[in-house]
Amino acid sequence: MASPSYTEDLTDIATGDEASGWVEFTGNSYAAQGAPAYQDPDYPFIQGSFSVTQDCSKDASVGSLGYPTGGMTVPTDGAVFVWQNYMVASNVGTYAQGGFRIVIGDSVSVFDAWYVGGVDKESYPYGGWICQVANPTITPDDTAGSPTPTNAYVGGAVYVTTGSSKGEVHNVDVMRYGRGSAIFENGDLGNGYANIAGFAAENDNNINRWGLIQETAGGYLWKGRMLLGTGANPVDFRDSNETIFIQWTPKVTENFNLIEIQNIDSYVSMTGFTFQVLDVTTASRGKFLMSAPADVYLDQCTFIDMDSFIFDSTTDVNTVAITASAFRRCGEIIQGGATFDECSFNNSDSTTTIQVDNLNLISDCDFASDGSNHAMELDSNHAGGSFTLLNCTYDSYAPSNGSTGNEVIYNNSGGHVTLNISGGDVPTYRNGSGSTTTIVASVVWTFEIKNANNEFVTGSEFRIYNSGTITQVYGVETVTTGTEVYSFDQSLAGSNVDVVVHTVDEYLYFRQTLTRPSSNTTSVLVLSVDRWYDNPT
Repeated sequence: MASPSYTEDLTDIATGDEASGWVEFTGNSYAAQGAPAYQDPDYPFIQGSFSVTQDCSKDASVGSLGYPTGGMTVPTDGAVFVWQNYMVASNVGTYAQGGFRIVIGDSVSVFDAWYVGGVDKESYPYGGWICQVANPTITPDDTAGSPTPTNAYVGGAVYVTTGSSKGEVHNVDVMRYGRGSAIFENGDLGNGYANIAGFAAENDNNINRWGLIQETAGGYLWKGRMLLGTGANPVDFRDSNETIFIQWTPKVTENFNLIEIQNIDSYVSMTGFTFQVLDVTTASRGKFLMSAPADVYLDQCTFIDMDSFIFDSTTDVNTVAITASAFRRCGEIIQGGATFDECSFNNSDSTTTIQVDNLNLISDCDFASDGSNHAMELDSNHAGGSFTLLNCTYDSYAPSNGSTGNEVIYNNSGGHVTLNISGGDVPTYRNGSGSTTTIVASVVWTFEIKNANNEFVTGSEFRIYNSGTITQVYGVETVTTGTEVYSFDQSLAGSNVDVVVHTVDEYLYFRQTLTRPSSNTTSVLVLSVDRWYDNPT
C-alpha cells in the first residue's frame, strides 16, 4: 500500500467567507434578531478567514442565519453539518427550548427546524464552536408553512433567553452536507499506518474543519461514519490507547454514527481503545459494521453504551479476534465467525448479547445480564453438533432452564445441541422451536502438593483411584510443578475417590479419600517428612 490517506465525502453549502448571500429566516419569528454581517475581522471564525454574524439584543427571541443551497439531496443516514457559536453561552436556551437549531427549507419563510443543542447539552471543544448535524427525514421540532423536500436553504438558529446589548454574538461558519464519512485508506510499515491522530490532524486543519473526528480534552470527539477502508482501497489501520467520545447527535438516523470496514484486504488493529457515548439520549449511539470480511483485531478495548456490532470472518482467509475487551450496556453482537477470548459483556440492552454461529470460538468470557436477555443465541450452524464452552461465567441469569428470556443459552438452532462445559459456570438454557439441548459439564479439580513449610513438592507420583479400589481414573508419573489438574464430568460430583501421592524417599506415602466437588475447586495436599529419610540411624 501507500501512505495513509484521510479524506471525507462532504459537499460545501457555504464557507462563511462570502461577502453576500446570507439571509435571515422570516417564518415563525426567526428574524427577531439582527441582520447578517459579513467578513468582520473582529469576530471569531472556525474555518477559512471569516464567519457570518448577527447581534442578538432581544430577550426570549430567535436569531437565524441561512444560505441558499442551489438544491441538495442528503444521503441516507447522512446529515447537514452546521458550525455554530454563541459567545455568551449562559444566554442560550436549553435543548428543550431549542437553544441551538438547524433550519432547512424551501425558502426563508417556509422551512423545518430541528433542535440540536442548548446550554444544558453541548460541550465546546473549540472555544464555543460546535459542529451540529441534522437529517431532514427526521421529524422536525418546528415548522413554518408547508415545506417540501426541496432543501433550497440551510442555516443555523439560536434561541436567546437574555439579549446581549453589545456585539454580534451569534456566529455561523462553514456548512456542508453528505454521508459524513471520515475515510481512512492505505497505510503500511514503511509509510506509517493509518491512525486516529492522522485523521484528526486533517480534520482540524483551518482549511477543512470537517467536524468528523476532532481532538478534545482526554481524547477525540467523533460523529458520522468512520470508514476504515473503502471498496476501492483497503486500509492498514493500527493504533492504540485512544479514547473516542461519540458526540451527542439527537436529530439523525440511528445508523449515522458508524464504524464500517468495507474491503477484504484491510487490516484493522485497535489496542486499548475506549469508545464512549457522551449522552445516551442521542439518536445514534454508534455501531460497528463489517460489510466485508477483513483482518480485525480488537484487544483490551472498551465499548460503553454503543449500539450493535456485526463481525464477519471468512474461514481460512480472514481473522477477526476480540480479546480482553469489555462491552458495557451495548446492543446485539453478531459473531460472524469472530473469536472472543477473555471478554466481558455487561447489561446488554438487546434480547440476546451475542448471536453465535460457532460456540467453540467463545472462551474465558464473563456475562452479566440486565435481567431480561440471553447471553448467547445459537443459530442453525449448531444443529446436531457438539460444542465446548471453556471457562465462561454468568451473573444474574435465570437459575434454571425454561423460557423466561433470561436463560444463558437460547438454543434456536432447530436441532439437538450438546454443550460440553469445561470450567467456569454451567449455563441454563432455553430451547426454541424444534431445538433440544444436552449439557455435559466438567469440573476442574486442582491439587497443590506441598510440604509442612508450604513449599511445592515436585518429583512425586500422583494417582487418583475409585475409592477403595485399584481402578485408576487419573495419574502422572512425575509431578513437575507441584500442581496437578484433574477434570471430570459434573455428573460424578459427590462421589468419592482416593488421592495418592508417592515419593521415592523424603516424604511419607500419602493416600486420602476425598469427595469430588460440584464446582471448580483447589485442594492442598500436605505431605509429611519421612523421618527415616532425614535420620536413617
